[in-house]
Amino acid sequence: MSSTQTIENAEFQDSSCAAPGKQGDIQPFPKQVLSSLMCPSCSGDLEVHQSWLCCSTCDTKYPVKDGVPLLARKGTAYTWKNEESMLIETSEAYQEQYQGIDEARDYNLAYKNKFEKRLSTKREFKLLNQLLKSQGISKTILDLPCGGGRLSPQIAAHTELLIEADIAEGQVLYGRRTMLLPTLQFWMTASAFHIPFKDESIDAVVCCRLNHHLPTEIERERLIRELLRVARRFVVMTFFDHKSLKNRLRQMRQPFNGKPPKMTMTVDRVRELAKESGAQLKACPLLARFSSGHRYALMVKSRG
Repeated sequence: MSSTQTIENAEFQDSSCAAPGKQGDIQPFPKQVLSSLMCPSCSGDLEVHQSWLCCSTCDTKYPVKDGVPLLARKGTAYTWKNEESMLIETSEAYQEQYQGIDEARDYNLAYKNKFEKRLSTKREFKLLNQLLKSQGISKTILDLPCGGGRLSPQIAAHTELLIEADIAEGQVLYGRRTMLLPTLQFWMTASAFHIPFKDESIDAVVCCRLNHHLPTEIERERLIRELLRVARRFVVMTFFDHKSLKNRLRQMRQPFNGKPPKMTMTVDRVRELAKESGAQLKACPLLARFSSGHRYALMVKSRG
């Protein structure tokens, strides 16, 4: 490969993801990724250099660490609105979590060592399998946020290429070192507010356990719109149901225990946002009827 190539025109002899390389080595780009990537700052084309990516439009440079391109554009509403938002609460502090690989390791091991988390993951596997199976095999699925790959084995069974992305560098590096699957994988950092892929360039997007961490309606709705922008066929996303039994009980206890309210959405609002982006809310099952307020939303794009 020459020292500089425009991603849309670059060709690689090996389209498989190699084992983690030395600092600065770029993992081979599958063709599906090459034709879809864009600058998360200005939506321009990216050029591949030996150890970084560069936008041909705005000249922003994106470094590579342990073979992983770091394309996460951090920030909240002020990064996508013309005027700086005056939000009191934002997700910016949450975005800084799990940046270190040791912190990411501890987070992922907790899901393996704690019984209630293993049980929750088992339920999630079942729901994911049902929803993804209903849409057939996809050529590409973006898992964002992928964490350390907790749900990757289940998602990978339904795609030819699994793109693993997370805003936390530590999570991606940990996952790339520990979650090797038979399915072709590509790892990168990315923000779900600024997904570095072109419109409808990925078959499907899976976004689990993020929406309920976003403290404002502006952020939660931006997330859904961005997921649907990138997806060509469908989106599977979790959110905490405002009208769920779990949330109603929490609201009843709040005056006595002082716990903050959950960050929620209604099923109706998710349906409205899907419709705005040319999709239909086809299914919205609860993770657990009595013990959880999390729902899995399947939003399918119109193919006509």
